[in-house]
Amino acid sequence: MNLENVPDDKLPELQALLEQEELERVTPKMERFREPWRIKIASGGRGAGAKSWSAASLLVQKAHLTPMRICCFREVQKSLAESAYQLIKDTVTRLRKPGWRLTKEYIDSPCGSHFIFRGLVDMRAADQMKSLEGYDIFWLEEASSISKESLTVLLPTLRKPGSELWATLNRVAEKDPIIAEYWDSDRTDVLRIALEQGKIDNPWFPDVLQDELDAAYRNSPDEAMHIWGGQPRVQGDNSVLSRVAIREAMDRRDVKESEPDEIGVDVARFGSDSTEMYRRRGAKVVAHKSFSKKDTVFVANAAWEMAGRNRNVVIKVDDTGVGGGVTDSLRNLGANVVPVNFGGSPSDKNKYTTVADEMWFGFPIGEISIPDDPKLMEELAGRRYDYDKIGKRKVEPKSEFRKRYGRSPDKADALLLAFYRPRVSTVMFGRHTGI
Repeated sequence: MNLENVPDDKLPELQALLEQEELERVTPKMERFREPWRIKIASGGRGAGAKSWSAASLLVQKAHLTPMRICCFREVQKSLAESAYQLIKDTVTRLRKPGWRLTKEYIDSPCGSHFIFRGLVDMRAADQMKSLEGYDIFWLEEASSISKESLTVLLPTLRKPGSELWATLNRVAEKDPIIAEYWDSDRTDVLRIALEQGKIDNPWFPDVLQDELDAAYRNSPDEAMHIWGGQPRVQGDNSVLSRVAIREAMDRRDVKESEPDEIGVDVARFGSDSTEMYRRRGAKVVAHKSFSKKDTVFVANAAWEMAGRNRNVVIKVDDTGVGGGVTDSLRNLGANVVPVNFGGSPSDKNKYTTVADEMWFGFPIGEISIPDDPKLMEELAGRRYDYDKIGKRKVEPKSEFRKRYGRSPDKADALLLAFYRPRVSTVMFGRHTGI
């Protein structure tokens, strides 16, 4: 703001307002916590989006202006030292909010707001949850540790009109209860904020933490993916792809564009699914599109546009279900389209049982450059495998992935399609000339 035209007698007041505005600014994605939602969840690794710091700031700002009752929960809390008490106290001081009362048991604002700090295990054991029915906000800090048993009593207790459940977490398991119950649910009253590491979503991320982050990825990349990247701590032993290898593919920048030039299209089959498409030139992904609730004609035209209406660009489509309609439309447009049936016969029948198995186990993760996308990471790292009766590895059915994550691995399937080389009679200049 230009202060040159501000009268001298008004300048100190305006400068104070600008300073206060800067103090109350939170990380950009967390600004959405100011909106009214029944459930608000922010997930990310250490320092990602300054999620707890931002949540505390927003709560103090709200409580300073409007009387409300707020309970800050952890699953287990043996003392105030194990709670968000110190963070709220420090936030009041940092925001220069006068008139607050800080006791050893609670914190009150000058307008009548009341903060308390509790452990859910003890509250449930003492049957004390009903005493919190009139509260406005429940904040679950370190929400990955909140048990399913605790979650089942929280929302029924939080019954005041306009009341909200806030949660901030760094995921520990693939399906922490808070993720399974709310993040992956089809509820439309949940605000989901995925925060990325470093300065991407945290403008105040200090250089000293950046040095720690870089060192962690060099020395223990899988653990760093949890602590800093917000991924589950332990990846299943039977995961098809390791998070470390996926992270390396996402960080790989020295890959040049080359032949072949191909597009993979995974077409949405269910209402909650999305249609995904990736284009790669050689080992490098160069474009990505995502659509929801679009018909086959729209999807076909979008893929044709991604190809630049160039028949030398091969477009591979998951041909199961509604994908067949996209294939037909692309043929009508004159595209060089290759239908791929995930359950079909693989090129190498000695090693694989289906095309899906061949796609996953033959995916060249160690050579390629792919987009840095948390959801893509989750889908690639979350797919598991087993063995059939004769010892061949088999990718788990999509239905099993859907049970764990509440959605299909649409991005992963489209990406794998882009890199899959179907059974063809001839491949010339990156173009499939037969099937």
